[in-house]
Amino acid sequence: MRFVAFLAAAAIVPQAMAHYVFPALIVNGEETERYEFVRASTNSNSPVTDVTSDGFVCNIGANDASVLAKTKTKAVKAGDEIGFTAESDISHPGPLAVYMSKAPSGVASYKGDGDWFKVYELTTSDITSAGLQWASDGLRNFTFTLPKEVPTGEYLVRVEHTALHAAGSKDGAQFYISCAQISVTGGASGTPTPTVKIPGVYTGEEPGILINLYYPVPTSYTPAGPATWPNKCVDHTGNLAGQTSDGDCTGDAGATTPVAPAPSNGTAPETPSNGTTPEASDEGCEAAAARRQARSMRRRTTRLAL
Repeated sequence: MRFVAFLAAAAIVPQAMAHYVFPALIVNGEETERYEFVRASTNSNSPVTDVTSDGFVCNIGANDASVLAKTKTKAVKAGDEIGFTAESDISHPGPLAVYMSKAPSGVASYKGDGDWFKVYELTTSDITSAGLQWASDGLRNFTFTLPKEVPTGEYLVRVEHTALHAAGSKDGAQFYISCAQISVTGGASGTPTPTVKIPGVYTGEEPGILINLYYPVPTSYTPAGPATWPNKCVDHTGNLAGQTSDGDCTGDAGATTPVAPAPSNGTAPETPSNGTTPEASDEGCEAAAARRQARSMRRRTTRLAL
């Protein structure tokens, strides 16, 4: 009876609960205040879907004058561990990436119209016959190492999680975006490459963005955008809800499983009887919220059992 009641409650979880934002910067393990160093948007916790829009830079409304006026700039050192909190935890399947752009003068007034380079990427934790498994699933925060090679200066740091649950059609991918302002000291004379423009980095038709996760089941995944600088690092570290990614590229299982094994019975998945390819819709938000609530319930049950 309790299980039935739980399922009934999960079924009516509001769709918006499956959306999320990145409101706070983390520096060397310490969380800063919400929207102290991160530019607030006017988009609530909703995603951006138009990769050609101005809102794709730092989110809708995040470059408004009123927002720039109240956002502070955090002092960090090259080589520090930095990252973002997620609110609520990341509940949709897909990769996470971090881009940086050096401000030509002060970052407080910079709107990100210069060059961007990618410094971190968190992708698949495993690839199986059941589909792609994601290292970002359930994350409530993540950190990575700010490259020691990065030049001294002021930067926008842009986090982007690409939700692929409804990405089987054009503009179906959802992008959850935030930008933080940092001032880097102790940097080196590295030259970040390759660089891109945002918007402009994606067309929305890249295989890593326009993808059906459900049929046919993908056997590999290549994230969209440039390689990370300076070492082309791609993190595959699996994480449980509430844990943080370690920003480490060494020895990650997801890096060594590029192809899914065939089903045990040796047959391919059947095509739906109506001949159509199944696609997820944004109703997946409700299912994701229910899964997140179920994970939370399991954790609480485990603690009680102990």
